[in-house]
Amino acid sequence: MLRNLPFLSIGFRPFFIGAAIHSLLSIIIWGFVYFYKLDLFLLNMSPFEWHAHSMIFGYTLAVIAGFLLTAVSNWTGLEILSGKYLLLLFTIWVIARFLWYFNFYFGVIGGIFDIIFIIILLITLTLPIIKVKKYKQLVIISKLFIILIAYFIFILGYLNFLNNGMYFGIYLALILELSMILTILNRIFPGFTKSGLNLSESIYSPAWIDKASILLSLSWLIFFLFFKELFFTSLLAFSMFIVLSIRLWYWHHRSLWKYPLLWSLYLALFFICLGFLLLSLSYFFPYVYYLGIHSMTYGGIGLITLSMMCRVSLGHTGRNVKTNYPLINLSLIIFSLGAISRVILPLVFNSYANWFLLISEFFWLISFFTFLYFYLPILIKPRLKKHL
Repeated sequence: MLRNLPFLSIGFRPFFIGAAIHSLLSIIIWGFVYFYKLDLFLLNMSPFEWHAHSMIFGYTLAVIAGFLLTAVSNWTGLEILSGKYLLLLFTIWVIARFLWYFNFYFGVIGGIFDIIFIIILLITLTLPIIKVKKYKQLVIISKLFIILIAYFIFILGYLNFLNNGMYFGIYLALILELSMILTILNRIFPGFTKSGLNLSESIYSPAWIDKASILLSLSWLIFFLFFKELFFTSLLAFSMFIVLSIRLWYWHHRSLWKYPLLWSLYLALFFICLGFLLLSLSYFFPYVYYLGIHSMTYGGIGLITLSMMCRVSLGHTGRNVKTNYPLINLSLIIFSLGAISRVILPLVFNSYANWFLLISEFFWLISFFTFLYFYLPILIKPRLKKHL
């Protein structure tokens, strides 16, 4: 019976809705924590660590889960998870989010639920890939396994069993999620651009860019986690900025700015490039460090995930992704303005940084409220039999 419910027919439906709702609740609570010093009673966990945990292991991981549960089904031609089993996985994720809103001891239980969620998700995604021998796709799934390791490290730090465990767990997971999203973007953006702009050939970037970005990102990951203060770490970040900027140049097409579902992905990659540049400059100007982090997270991961949720939710419910939807356009434009307010404006007017932070939170909320207003009816109703 549950299997026949549209909401539980495929993974992206519940997880995209859940991710959007959680992001709204998390950002609202974070606003009260940051501006009004709301006490979450998490003892050895700082408010900033709670915020990072909520967005990395809560919001972003839910979007990744929804996307991969759908993508693996397409890659393998097999039905992955639906009905009561999808409801069970989603419920585990919801319980974990709910528990992390309370005190230290509830957080421990929430951490256990998070670990169970990631393990079940890993098994669910890996078995079909192995069954049909699509071993190449395990590259993306392997990053999810490292995120599981990162979560164990985080929990050990949360329980005071590992010094700086929360720091290492948060940043390891963040970088792996960023890497996973960049890998997916590298696969889909050329095809999206070709079909969206009716090009005769796909846009491309030279093969050496892929090889250089893999080598540099691995090197930067190690040095960033363990030797963040070294000048060489800044050089690696700057090298990543150069390589990704070259990819931006190759991927650019002037017509993409007419289509929000394309320019939003391109703009997100720009913010990731800018993040690496700011992190490289933080060696000389420490105050730009967190602007660099938020350029990657708010502007990069945030905009990519919102754009992908918009596109996947249209295409996989039988709607034409080329159709102009004003509310989708509005949501992506507002979110982009929020990223500018969070990252770029504080660079120019640093004395007003808190005001720009408040504005960026407001834009995030408006954008996701708009997303839910438009997509909630779509995601809980059956797939259309033909494009509108």
